[in-house]
Amino acid sequence: MKVLSRQVPPRRPHAPRARGLVATALGAALVVTGLTSAAAAPADPASPGAAGAAAPPTAGLLAEYRFDRTGTATTVPNAVTGGVGDATVVGAAPERWTGSSLVLTGGAKTGSGTWVRLPDGVLAGETSATVTIETKLDASMKTSWNFLWNIGSDSTTQYFFASVRDNPRTSITATGGGGEVNARSGSPLDPDRWYSLTSVLDGDADRLVFYVDGRQVASTPTTLTPADITDQTLNAIGRAPYPDPLYRGEVATFRVYDRALAADEVEAVSDADAALHAASFEQAAQDIVGTVRPLTLDDSVTTLPTYGGAVTWSSTDPALTVSDDGLTVAATQPAAGAEPLAASLTATATVRGTTASRAVDVVVRPTVGPDEAFGYAMVHFVEDSAGYAEKIYLDVSRGDNPEQWDPLNGGQPVLASDLGTTGVRDPYLTYNPETGTYYIIATDLRVFGGDRGTGGCTEWCWWSSQGSTKLNVWESTDLVTWSDLRQFDVATPPAGGQAPELGMAWAPEATWVPGYHPDGSGAFVVYWSSNLYGDPQHIGGSYSRVMWGATTDFTQETWDFGGVLIDEGGNTIDTTVVQHEGTTYRVTKDNSSGRGLYYESTTAERWWESGTTWTLIQERIGAEYAGGNPGGVEGPAIFKAHGEDRWYLYADVIPTVGYRPLVTTDLDAGWELLSSPDFSMAPSTKHGGIVGLTRRQYDAIRDADATGAVTEDLGSVEVPSGADADAVTAALPKTAEVTLAYGRGTATQPVDWDVSGVDTATAGSYEVTGTVRTIGDGLNQWVGEGGSTAYDAPGRRLYSSTAVTVTARVVVGAAAGVPVQVAVDTRCVAGKVVLTVRTTNSHGAPVTAVVGTPFGSRTLGSLAAGATRTTAVTTRLASVPAGTVDVAVTAGADNGKGSADYAAAACG
Repeated sequence: MKVLSRQVPPRRPHAPRARGLVATALGAALVVTGLTSAAAAPADPASPGAAGAAAPPTAGLLAEYRFDRTGTATTVPNAVTGGVGDATVVGAAPERWTGSSLVLTGGAKTGSGTWVRLPDGVLAGETSATVTIETKLDASMKTSWNFLWNIGSDSTTQYFFASVRDNPRTSITATGGGGEVNARSGSPLDPDRWYSLTSVLDGDADRLVFYVDGRQVASTPTTLTPADITDQTLNAIGRAPYPDPLYRGEVATFRVYDRALAADEVEAVSDADAALHAASFEQAAQDIVGTVRPLTLDDSVTTLPTYGGAVTWSSTDPALTVSDDGLTVAATQPAAGAEPLAASLTATATVRGTTASRAVDVVVRPTVGPDEAFGYAMVHFVEDSAGYAEKIYLDVSRGDNPEQWDPLNGGQPVLASDLGTTGVRDPYLTYNPETGTYYIIATDLRVFGGDRGTGGCTEWCWWSSQGSTKLNVWESTDLVTWSDLRQFDVATPPAGGQAPELGMAWAPEATWVPGYHPDGSGAFVVYWSSNLYGDPQHIGGSYSRVMWGATTDFTQETWDFGGVLIDEGGNTIDTTVVQHEGTTYRVTKDNSSGRGLYYESTTAERWWESGTTWTLIQERIGAEYAGGNPGGVEGPAIFKAHGEDRWYLYADVIPTVGYRPLVTTDLDAGWELLSSPDFSMAPSTKHGGIVGLTRRQYDAIRDADATGAVTEDLGSVEVPSGADADAVTAALPKTAEVTLAYGRGTATQPVDWDVSGVDTATAGSYEVTGTVRTIGDGLNQWVGEGGSTAYDAPGRRLYSSTAVTVTARVVVGAAAGVPVQVAVDTRCVAGKVVLTVRTTNSHGAPVTAVVGTPFGSRTLGSLAAGATRTTAVTTRLASVPAGTVDVAVTAGADNGKGSADYAAAACG
C-alpha cells in the first residue's frame, strides 16, 4: 500500500535504484563516431550554433547566460539585448570557472558554496515559459534533495523548478509541496555527464513537459502558469527554498523563454549545447557500450535491452534479424534437445550525436517443450497522481529472463474496479493447484480522486481508520481471460465469533497451503495489513498489524477470519512469503522503528498460527535504492528463478520509481542489490506479484497481446429467415487474425460476436461487431452517468477501452446452403491495385470455390472443411472504385455464396 503522507513530505520522492556495478570487458575494439570538440565559447544566439550545430531559437528569449567566463568574474551578462538583467555568481572564485562552464560546489545552503542569483521577476506575469539548462551533475545529487534551478523566492509555498534527484523532474506549485505538479523522467541521469534539461510550461495547452537531451521524457496536465509564482524575488541556479544542500555539478548555459518551445526547438537547443562538450560524449558512449553484456536468447522474437534508451542493435549474422527499430531481434532457435547456437550482434550506444559500437556475443538457446517452465507473469499497479492509474496492469518477462519485462496491452491497464472506492492498489497474483485457477487480489482504495474524508481526519487518517475492509478479486484459468470483479469482506466475523474492528484492509497476499483443512484439502492463508481497534467508531489510537485469514476461493462463503499474524507494537505492513525445503521466509515493512524491510524465517509447519517463533535474518533491505532511507522501500515481492537456486526480491522504491531488484542464491544468507546494467522494467511498476509460467502459458499470453486486427472487415455471411441467435453466431467467422505487440508477427484468436442487432424475422443486411479475445478485451475502464468518473458517480459500468474489434455483415433471408465467409482488402503492388480475398469454408465437408471479381475470376479448387485460403487478384489499374467480391462454393449438390465489399483504392 502506498499512501505517501504517512511516510515523507509528498513533494519529495525516494531515490531510484543504484546503477549497475558490474561492467564487462569489451569483446571488440570500440568504434566511435559523431560530433567533434567545439571551441569553449558558444556562438552568438542569433548566429548558427557552435561547430555547425543548429542554432537555438531566439523568439521569446528573455535571458541567455553563457557560463564561459574566466578569472574573478562574478557577473554573467544576459546575452539577449533588451532582456532581463544579468546574473550574479555567489561564492565566485577563479577555480570555479573552466572556460566553458561554472563549477557549483554544493554544500550547506547557509555555507560558502557557489550558486547563481538570477534577476527578480524573470517570469512575472507570464502564462507560458521554457527554461533550459546545460548541466553536469555530481553523483551526490542523485541521492540528495536539490533544486537545479528555481523560479520563486525563499518561500516553500510557490516555486517552479527542476531537480536531478532520483529520476529527474520538473515541477510547479502554488500551494507548497503537497500541491506539486510533477513531470518526471522514467530513467535516472548519469553523474559526470553533460545533459540538456528543458522544462516547458504551456499555458495554452495546460501542460508541463520535461525534456532530456531534446527528447520528451515526461508530460503532465496543469493549469498553473508562471504568473502563479507571484513572489519571484530569489530566482536561482543551484539553490532551493528548502534547507536542501546547494547543487553540486557544473552549468554551461541557461536560457529562459516567455513561451512554450515546440519539440523541434527544444531539440535545436540540445543540439547546439551538445557541441560545447562534444569530446566528453565520446567517453560517455564508450562507457555505456562497455557495460553491454553478452546476450542469451531463448525466444524466437525478443526485445533487446536499451541501457537507459542509449543502445540500439544491428546484425550481420544470418541467424539473427534485427528490425528497423533497432531493438527487436528475431532468432532462428535450434530444435529442442539440440546444442545452443553461437551468434553475434552489434550494440551501438549514442550520446547526443556521438556513437560507440562493439560486437556482442549471443547464445541462442534451443526451444523447450510446451509444459516446461518458461517465463514469468507479473501483476502490478501504477502510481500516477496526475492520472487515475489505480488499476490492474500485467507484464510478462522477455523469454525466460526474470530481469527484463515487457508491459502487456501497450502499457494500459487490463482490469479496473467499479465497486467500492473504484480504486485498485497493491495487487497480488496467486494460484490454486487443486482447481487450476489463478486469482488476483487487491486493495480497495482510490487515493487519487477518491474519498479523502472530512474534518480533522482526512487522507491517511481517514483511509486507515474508516476505509474499506473489502478486497477486490478476479479469477482466470489462462491469465488472459478474467472473470467479472467481485469483493469479499475480510472483517466478516468467524463462525460464532465477533466481527473484528478493522480499519482499511490493504496490501493483501496469499500462500497456498496443502492439507490446511483436517480432511487434507488445501486453502490459501491470506495476510494483509489493518489497524485494529477496540471501539466500533475506530476513533481510538491504533497501528497497523498484519492480519490473516483462510479461504479456498476468495469468496465470502469460504472465508474464515484468523486474527493477528504480526504485531510489533508499531506499524508493520506489506508482508510477502516464500517457502523452500520446509522453511518459510517472509519480508515485512516496518514503519515505526526504522528497520524498513526486514527478513525472517521459521521452520514451523503452521507458520501463520500465534506463538510461531521467527528468526531475524536481515534488516534495512534495499535502503540503498532510496538513498540510505529504509523507509523509502516497501511492497516486496519474492519469486524463484526457473531451474536454479536463485531468488529475486523486488522492492518498491516509493513513491514513483517502482520496483528495483535484489537477489540471493541462499535464502538463509539474506539479500543483496542486483548488479545488472541491463535490468529492464517500465517506470512506476509497483507492488504486485509474480508467478512462473510454462512455455505453453507464455506463448498463449504473447499470442493474446495484440495491437489490432490484421483485417477488420471479415466479410458477409448468409442465414435463412427465422434463424436463432446461435445459428447466426455459428455462421460467422470463429476467429480473426491479430497483429501482435513487440514485433512478434500475427496470431489467430477467437471472436465473440454481438448479434443482438440482427432481426432474423426481417430480410436484409445487418452489420455486427465482434470482440477478439485478447489481453486488451478486459474491462479496464468505467464510466458513470453523464460520463462521470467521480468515485461516487451513480450508474457506474465497466467497459474495455483497448479491445480489438472486427465487423461482418449478416444477410438475412438467404436460403440455407453451404456456408462460406469472405473478406477482402486492397493493397498496392508495383503501382497497381491488388485485391486480396480471404475465403473460409465453414461447411463440414470440402467445397469447390470460385472467386468472382470485376477484374476476373479465380477457381480455388478443393477447400477443406474449416480451411482458409487467400487469393490475390491483380486489377492492373492504378486506381479502382469501390466494389464487391463474390465467392461461389459447391459441395456435391449443395451450393452457397459469400460476398464482401472493398473500398475505393488508389496507388501512387
